[in-house]
Amino acid sequence: MANTFVKNRKTDLIAVRAAEVAGYLTVGSKSYFGSELVGKRNGDEYDFVVRDAGKYVRGKDITGQSSNLVERKVTKKLQYGNVMIDTDFVEAVTDVNWDKEIAIPNGKAIIEGLTQDVINDDIGRQNVAFVGIGWSPLTKANGFLRSISSEAKYGFVDPMIDSILASSGRAFTPVTADPLYAKGDLTKDGATEYRFQQFLPQLVISEELADELASATVASYTQTPGASADVLALSGVTETIPAGTPLFVEDVYATNLIGNKTSTLKAFIAIEDATAGSVKVRPVDLAGQGTKEACDKNGDAITAASFASKKLVNPIKAGVYYTGIIRLNGTMEFDTLKKTDWSNADLTSNAIEGITVHTARAVNVEKGENKTRWNVTALAGIVEPRGVAYVCVKDVVPNLIVQ
Repeated sequence: MANTFVKNRKTDLIAVRAAEVAGYLTVGSKSYFGSELVGKRNGDEYDFVVRDAGKYVRGKDITGQSSNLVERKVTKKLQYGNVMIDTDFVEAVTDVNWDKEIAIPNGKAIIEGLTQDVINDDIGRQNVAFVGIGWSPLTKANGFLRSISSEAKYGFVDPMIDSILASSGRAFTPVTADPLYAKGDLTKDGATEYRFQQFLPQLVISEELADELASATVASYTQTPGASADVLALSGVTETIPAGTPLFVEDVYATNLIGNKTSTLKAFIAIEDATAGSVKVRPVDLAGQGTKEACDKNGDAITAASFASKKLVNPIKAGVYYTGIIRLNGTMEFDTLKKTDWSNADLTSNAIEGITVHTARAVNVEKGENKTRWNVTALAGIVEPRGVAYVCVKDVVPNLIVQ
């Protein structure tokens, strides 16, 4: 992605500061539909199409094996965000250090706000999850992704995971990087580059919840066309299940990038706190040929009705967990709108690392104030869940007491 400095030094600095902390959005992501954002409005949705794949059959006879092309849609919204400050009309020529007092905090504020929104929307869009102690979840996630693709892998982990690993003598090793874009913040492990990300969820699993999950069964799995979530209803669970908790159902396996069975169970991740055993999860494609995200033990498509009475397996144990997301290159879409239109305002724009920050500046003559507003409009988020893994690393000596 090209870096374009326009003309306004103040806008340049804001964009630079934003780029420094935007790793989750920009690293390992691709711009698929930047040229098609024209005509979209704030809040409009865009459908990303994942096309079906046929099934290999040994032999010459293809009777009954043909299938129609299916297109699975993954929907993302164009998101608009802004930060605005007022400055006295004499501050710029007296005591304002623009880089330290304006560019650093406001550049971070606008991109961290966008990043947090995107991560909240991305939680639950991971097709697999690995839970455990130390490096085990990270290593297993890395191995799973390596088994389905040779693409580069990028991990984003809660900083507390580094501390947990350090307590066992093996922390991430920082590597030398250009400080402007913070590329390669942490060491590679199995060809995965890791970076810290502070907005990932933390899980506190009580003893009572862990006991209930260990004996729980599925009452039903409900899919409603057009709904924002599927509902996994559990029997025997009365404790609150925290958002971000991964659940696994017996004989429901994750698929690879063309819909074939893997040896790893599909993860159903709670997208909000769940009560009375009613767990909302991201919609899952079950019935497709090559687009399906889950299948049975034979690799065949499954139905929602087949979930009933199945057991939960490998339930998460009691404790405190810190989380991470590891994804294949290109499973994330990130675009920012290159132009905006403001009337009666001094407008400038700047793009660094694909992040376009627009500055609109107006003057309140009555109060002697400059109103400066930084804006970013983005289309961002995971568009191929099957190439993304979720990890939960247990704190072996938690600083929180689990009740």
